[in-house]
Amino acid sequence: MTSLVVLAGSVVRMTGSGMGCPDWPMCFGLLIPPTADDQVIWSAGQSYKAGRMLIANDTLWVAQIDVLSADFVKEQSEGVWEAYTKHDYAVFNPVHTWVEFINRLIGALTGIPALLILLLSFLSGRKYRFWSPFRWALVHLFFLGLVAWMGKKVVDGNLIPFSITLHMLGAVFILMALALILYTVRSSNWKHAAGVDRKLWLIVAAVLTLAQLIAGTQVREQVDALLHIGIERPNLLAVLPDWWKYHRSGSWIVLLTQLMWIFPELKKSTPIQRIAQWALGLIAIQMISGISFVFLAMPAVLQPLHLLLAVGLVLLNFWAMLVSRKS
Repeated sequence: MTSLVVLAGSVVRMTGSGMGCPDWPMCFGLLIPPTADDQVIWSAGQSYKAGRMLIANDTLWVAQIDVLSADFVKEQSEGVWEAYTKHDYAVFNPVHTWVEFINRLIGALTGIPALLILLLSFLSGRKYRFWSPFRWALVHLFFLGLVAWMGKKVVDGNLIPFSITLHMLGAVFILMALALILYTVRSSNWKHAAGVDRKLWLIVAAVLTLAQLIAGTQVREQVDALLHIGIERPNLLAVLPDWWKYHRSGSWIVLLTQLMWIFPELKKSTPIQRIAQWALGLIAIQMISGISFVFLAMPAVLQPLHLLLAVGLVLLNFWAMLVSRKS
């Protein structure tokens, strides 16, 4: 479910739907988002509940009380309608609205297994040293709540630069917490586990991959900004800030450091071998997708895949470090 949240968030970025719902947690003040213009444009004789949002004169307006609306200007002067002040974005695009709503819905549904994990880990906590699964389940739930709160801040700030990157990193920490829960449950059954021969290279590779992931999201923000002002995808690389080349060239450094720990592990028959095989596969697909950005004019459809592969590689590095501790 958390991986779906990451993927859905990337699709939101790919389609430019981040402000499809201008408020949070509602969408235009509704539980079920609008599907047509007449649901977000004021109309005489319509009843509106308090909190309902409408667009008028390129401005978002919020109903302060329940009202059977008859004269918008008069009601505005009487304080029935007040302008939304958290941002000045006042556009309705039904596709963007529903893409963003589905992203939020997946995020909300992720809370259900999170609560079940917390309950089950509490009930079985005595079986484990220091109640480890329960402690990590609390950390997991904390990060889940933090990411939800950050999602609200992202919308309130109209996609403030770097806030989206922090939002994505929160999801990575959620996945790491889940990995720690899984590790504490499974490790008690591992009688034999070999360590990583080049553990320092593994740590360096993990740190550089995470840094590369952060840099990639910053490049993505620049791409979104250029698309917003009308730059066509075939022209993006020519107008991107020069610092994006550090991200491009950094991928080869990440590749080298990853291979330094992966190759020795491929020769073994240990739990680490399977992790190394998966890591090698992800790196290969990731490099192909990155090269495709350069030669295929930044295809939008590859953006969610590129992000998900990077997150997966970070998690595989993290899991390899956890498993190797058993030695």
